[in-house]
Amino acid sequence: MKTLGQVRHRNLVPLLGFCIAKKEKLLVYKHMPKGSLYDQLNQEEGCKMDWPLRLRIGIGAAKGLAYLHHTCNPRVLHRNISSKCILLDEDYEPKISDFGLARLMNPIDTHLSTFVNGEFGDLGYVAPEYARTLMATPKGDVYSFGVVLLELITGEKPTHVSTAPENFRGSLVEWISYLSNNGLLQDAMDKLLIGKDTDGELMQFLKVACSCTLATPKERPTMFEVYQLLRAIGERYHFTADDDLVLSPLNTDGETLDELIVAK
Repeated sequence: MKTLGQVRHRNLVPLLGFCIAKKEKLLVYKHMPKGSLYDQLNQEEGCKMDWPLRLRIGIGAAKGLAYLHHTCNPRVLHRNISSKCILLDEDYEPKISDFGLARLMNPIDTHLSTFVNGEFGDLGYVAPEYARTLMATPKGDVYSFGVVLLELITGEKPTHVSTAPENFRGSLVEWISYLSNNGLLQDAMDKLLIGKDTDGELMQFLKVACSCTLATPKERPTMFEVYQLLRAIGERYHFTADDDLVLSPLNTDGETLDELIVAK
């Protein structure tokens, strides 16, 4: 918590303080007027966010998590990424919060990345390998973030898909996998976003999300790669013209956007 209190980044909610008293744990953050991304996507009157805004939120959140994984010193595993922990300020700039399960990445003290008391994070976001290994990894965060990207592009909840047949009882990731295996991936997109001359961007975004939620951890991209892929999709919007993050490319050899998507 002391380390996180010293971390400052545009896409991380400033941690103002924390308190631990017996079994109670309290984190104090700066107020975010627009609430959580989950709330914005699941309003009773329907989601009001258009595609450019959803894309900007995805890019900003990816940048914040990539900073934690690759640039922050020491590097940080979040372990609880979800649309509920991505808060939005008055301009809808995404800020990652909720570091209650976070752990520092230390190559020597590997036990720091194991789960404590079975705390895995929110249902629907947990990487499939966690139940088997009980070990948190950066690729686990990538999986959780991929679910968030799926929420942005589909408008669906991670544990309930309203557009699926009544007999379907799986998660959003399982529904997307089913559509992909049957050549119906385009059917996953939020109908409010289709037909506005951005269908190509929607499909690229969806493919990035799918690559993040692959069952095998080593086949998923790193958060640096995810950020670069999303940034390339949103290049024409100039979202990152004032980019305040310089990341060192890890495991990338100058591949193009399509090459990285196909490779992953």
